[in-house]
Amino acid sequence: MAKFTKKPVTVEAITFQELVDHGRRVAPESINGGMPWSFTYVGHHISHENDTCYLIPTLEGTMKMGPGDMLITGVKGEIYPCKRDIFEATYDAEPSPAASTHPPHQQRVLDEKRELDERLSKLDAFILDNPLFTKLPPDEQERLAQQSKAMAVYSGILDERIACF
Repeated sequence: MAKFTKKPVTVEAITFQELVDHGRRVAPESINGGMPWSFTYVGHHISHENDTCYLIPTLEGTMKMGPGDMLITGVKGEIYPCKRDIFEATYDAEPSPAASTHPPHQQRVLDEKRELDERLSKLDAFILDNPLFTKLPPDEQERLAQQSKAMAVYSGILDERIACF
């Protein structure tokens, strides 16, 4: 049986309490019994089912989010709740910029490397997995392949620089 590794993807996520606090800030008129009843979060309508449950519109339909869940915003702006234990097993926290122990010029290289690798991952996914790629003219396919190779070389150079920090 084949095995697969999840591609590194950075997502934003908030706790149940952070969602409640957001609702209180953006829709103070909807507060009932101390809880916001109806508000939007990243463009999605959130509704109150009870004080320990919000209804979250997801791509798979409406899901419930409770105090033990995290609310994830996916790479395409979609949102979905996730049990905290699964979230913690799946995601690592990104270091905050303030927590960096590197001087600013080195931190810029680290940030550039991370951003470059994210873009390279998306480009490679398009080349390998998107049927639209095969419909492009051969010369455009070749340019995209060359772009991927150049980005990989650039990423390697940044790796070498980072190794010298």
